[in-house]
Amino acid sequence: MAEVCEVCGFEWDAISAGEVPGRLAAAADGFATVLRSGERSLSQRPQPEVWSQIEYGCHVRDVMFNLRDRIVVGLAEDNPTPKAMFTDVRIELGLYAGEDPLRLADEIVIGSGLLGRTVTALDAEALARPIFYGWPRATTRNLLWVAAQALHEAEHHLDDVRR
Repeated sequence: MAEVCEVCGFEWDAISAGEVPGRLAAAADGFATVLRSGERSLSQRPQPEVWSQIEYGCHVRDVMFNLRDRIVVGLAEDNPTPKAMFTDVRIELGLYAGEDPLRLADEIVIGSGLLGRTVTALDAEALARPIFYGWPRATTRNLLWVAAQALHEAEHHLDDVRR
């Protein structure tokens, strides 16, 4: 049974390594357009329980760097269990407050480019290496799934910020 996002329809197993870099770049460009718009509402939450565009952008930036590091750890260790990202803690501690949207746009583009180049550098054997992943259900996956998860986060949350 295919794993599909109930909200956006993303299907992890349908993603090939070859499409990750281009789609990541397109999503990063979409975020950059939103963040470079100069709109004053970028840091305002539309509803108390819904993140602001800046918070979504910070999360996606952190996902790009964090999941790239998870891939590298997965290349170095057998079936590692990575630490959680603790996004809620980052928000609660104010780590995303006061982010400059222009700098954030650049960081998302840089992070997605770095992750895309990492995926491009790996062969099928490397991408098939196992990694334990705790979300959306705890199970052993492979490094291509981690790359697809980064893509899902970027595309899914780009839809969120465009709404």
